[in-house]
This record gives sequence, C-alpha cells and structure tokens, in this order.
Amino acid sequence: MRSFNDSGLRLFITAALLATLLTGRAPFAGTEGGVEIPTDFQHEYLANSMLVTKEPNNTGLITGVHLVYLNRIGFGRLKRGGAMAFPDGTIFADDVREFSLNDGVYHQGGRKFLTVMVKDSKKYASTGGWGFQAWLGGDPTKPVVNDPAKQCFACHMASKANDYVNSTYLH
Repeated sequence: MRSFNDSGLRLFITAALLATLLTGRAPFAGTEGGVEIPTDFQHEYLANSMLVTKEPNNTGLITGVHLVYLNRIGFGRLKRGGAMAFPDGTIFADDVREFSLNDGVYHQGGRKFLTVMVKDSKKYASTGGWGFQAWLGGDPTKPVVNDPAKQCFACHMASKANDYVNSTYLH
C-alpha cells in the first residue's frame, strides 16, 4: 500500500469521501472539531458499491470494495438529481473493504478505510458546505485527513453541478 502522503491516496480519500453517510439521529464517534464517524451507518441506504481491483487507476480510488451509504436526509436529493444543494445534515459514508478472489468469486474482507462526507453549509462554507474525514481501518483514533480542502474538496470541485457530490442515483 502507498504512503498516506502520496497523491494517489489523497485522490482516493477525496473520491471516496464522495459518499459517506448516516442518520442525523444516531450518535457519533468523534474527531476533534469536525467530522465524526456515524454509528450504525450500514443500516442506512446503500447508495452505491464498486470493486476497485487495480491501483493506480483513473479514479484515484484505492483498491477494495467500496460500499457507499447515505442517510435519509440526503436520499431524496440524490434520487432527484439535478443542481439543487443537498440539505444540511446529509451524510455519505464509504466503507472501503479488503477483498480476496477464490475460484472466480470475490469475497469481502476487513475494513481498510472509512470515509465520511457531511453537509453543513455554514460550518464548512470554505469547502462547498461539506466536511470531510477518513479513518484508517475505521478507527476513530486514526484520522488521515489533515487538510480537507487539498485532500478532499479539490477532487470534489469537478462535481460542482451536483453540489460537489460524485455519487449519482442508480435506478
């Protein structure tokens, strides 16, 4: 695996942060002054999934199974699409998992990263209204984003027309 300082990982975190979730009512595991890990996010909407098998790749994503969850606050907006802003309180979570291949079957493994993207238009005004963070192994004591504008928002700027969200609704 690459160093956490290389641009590929930053792109991964940025793109992966694209989708990160939870209900606005559930408790959180915290990070100082910012985005927190939502608990029970796997019980929300599975908005998207992908298997990234090669690194580097044109998406900047790290290898693994990416399970992108979205809380109910943002689900209606994702489903409608368009340029309207996501409501404050929207949370995307990308649960990035190891995988193995056995006799032509891919198997999901342990967690590599958990990335979270939270909409709060006032608190995160400098990054399009979105707060970003990622944690190694999903461990709240191991955050990896120390400059959200550079590590995350820079890649989301390409999705300005979709309120900086890289995910789209899959019918």
